[in-house]
Amino acid sequence: MEPKSLDWHAGPLVWIDCEMTGLDPRTDRIIEIAVLITNGNLEVMDEGISYIIRTDKEVLDKMGDWCQDTHGASGLTEACLDSPYTKDFVEQQVLNYIKRWIPKDRTGVLAGNSVHMDRAFLVGEMPSIVDWLHYR
Repeated sequence: MEPKSLDWHAGPLVWIDCEMTGLDPRTDRIIEIAVLITNGNLEVMDEGISYIIRTDKEVLDKMGDWCQDTHGASGLTEACLDSPYTKDFVEQQVLNYIKRWIPKDRTGVLAGNSVHMDRAFLVGEMPSIVDWLHYR
């Protein structure tokens, strides 16, 4: 059964959480993204999606100590090396997922714990996602 799409009246929120190689959107990269969609009553629409992005070892080796330690201990660094998913593929899959629930652009509101930082990275690396959503 196809999910029921959410319109403006449903108040859809697109919850995005990214893991990055650091905190500078000009030089660091998104290495993992997870997305959940809720309606305005915070009812989760489904289990959401999550992707780890294939990242070159040279990029990962440039991470600062905190990222090296944290992503190394969690297994994310190794998962980035083994991932079959390119950034472009992930961007398209995330956008398709959002459009499946929210077929009209500028209807879903970008949400998240560190939404300002995640949005800064998405603008540079996955602009089609930011363009589809509403930020305020």
